[in-house]
Amino acid sequence: MGRRKSKRKGPPRRKAIESLPVLFDCPFCNHKQACEVKMDKGRKIGRVTCTVCMEAYQTSINLLSQPIDVFNDWIDACEEEN
Repeated sequence: MGRRKSKRKGPPRRKAIESLPVLFDCPFCNHKQACEVKMDKGRKIGRVTCTVCMEAYQTSINLLSQPIDVFNDWIDACEEEN
């Protein structure tokens, strides 16, 4: 005679954590994945540069800032000028 199967389920599987993007679409030249965000947390500076049209933006950041925050600051600054 065999043992009965346990009715306990295994632990739930963890979802894979996806990293936030670092490349974004350029608002000036409309190229896909052309704007790259570089963050220098030592100097507290975030830079966005487009590899196609060479547009650039620089802003101050803090330790909790992410690349999407720097890109959104750039978009907000563009909307304020227009």
